[in-house]
Amino acid sequence: MRIPSLIILATTAAWTTTATAGSSEMIAELGLEATQARLASQPATTASDQLALGAVRFLRGIEKTLQTRWQHNASIDDFGLPVLRLPFSPNPDPKPFEASLIAGLFEELDRDMQASRDALSLVGDDMGAALELDLRDIWFDVNMNGNRDEGEDLMVIGANMLLPGRGLANDAGLPVSLAVRFDRADVDWLVAYTRLLSGFSELVLAFDPTEPIETVLSAHERMAAIMGDTQPGNAMNFQFGNWVDIFAMVYGSLNKTPDVTHLAAARDHWLAMIDANRRFWTLVALETDNDREWIPNDSQDAALGFELLPGTGASWLSVLEDGEKVLNGELLVSFWRISPAGGVNVKRLFDDPPAVDIVGWVQGWGLVDYMERGPTISADNLRQFDALVSGNTGLMAFLLN
Repeated sequence: MRIPSLIILATTAAWTTTATAGSSEMIAELGLEATQARLASQPATTASDQLALGAVRFLRGIEKTLQTRWQHNASIDDFGLPVLRLPFSPNPDPKPFEASLIAGLFEELDRDMQASRDALSLVGDDMGAALELDLRDIWFDVNMNGNRDEGEDLMVIGANMLLPGRGLANDAGLPVSLAVRFDRADVDWLVAYTRLLSGFSELVLAFDPTEPIETVLSAHERMAAIMGDTQPGNAMNFQFGNWVDIFAMVYGSLNKTPDVTHLAAARDHWLAMIDANRRFWTLVALETDNDREWIPNDSQDAALGFELLPGTGASWLSVLEDGEKVLNGELLVSFWRISPAGGVNVKRLFDDPPAVDIVGWVQGWGLVDYMERGPTISADNLRQFDALVSGNTGLMAFLLN
């Protein structure tokens, strides 16, 4: 979804207290791993210190996912999951792809998100907490060589989502300034993003793909042995082979009963994400300054130059509230065979999950035990939000979280 904007706030390692002054430059010079180590080694005595530490832990977690993928040349964006879609330059000498890579990556990401929240929780209600950074200082050591190489800048890896249509490999088309000042409200914005990623991590672990991936990889090896040095007789494998492999991995992961504990944790994280969003918009509405704002209220300006029409925050919260009601079973998800009488109770799917049999879910027999009469979620709030943001729903949902 939506992921490089996560990257931005986490890069708020340029803090305004004496202990953390100049950290934007520190990241530019040393990188995230060394900056995190330096922060962790010194006593954090202010809310700004805690915000800086939580933000760097967050961003370092994102960097580690890129490094894991680079080591194995795992360009696996076809899974459609957060952090797997971020681009990176190919590894000329990768390690073999491992079946446990996906589950391991998300296990570690979840730990990093929790570590970020641990620090952010210590910010408390201190309205003086503030962080400043220039986004041009931020980079990811994707190839793990300690150097800032071409293609590793935040604005290269994340520009398509952060600034759509702007230059990727250089500064062409970028705003003159990429300096942002993150304040207390933005703490909850970042907490919401950690919850979003933790929720997806738990979802992946609930449907642990390790065994299905191993099955597909093993079949590849056996078929390659049968082929030997024979040249393929058609282009089917070249054209569709990768897509078929991805589908087989995903189908094999879904078509089994998921782990209830991980699934419940995913739902809890997403409900907490919505709560954090409410806190964020409540605090944003109270702001009276206009100082390099990350996400502005109706009377402020965004530091990166994008515009939010009045009422955007309230409209987005209406969309999230619909999602909350679905997660809590208060609204049903419409199913084509029983609409408009009712739909599927998603809360019950989380509480007592079945295997995801694609055919059974489309026909209905795989979901009928979870169907009820009652009100269903409508697309009205989403349509209103889409109209308000001029059709840029995906970008705005990613930005606003």
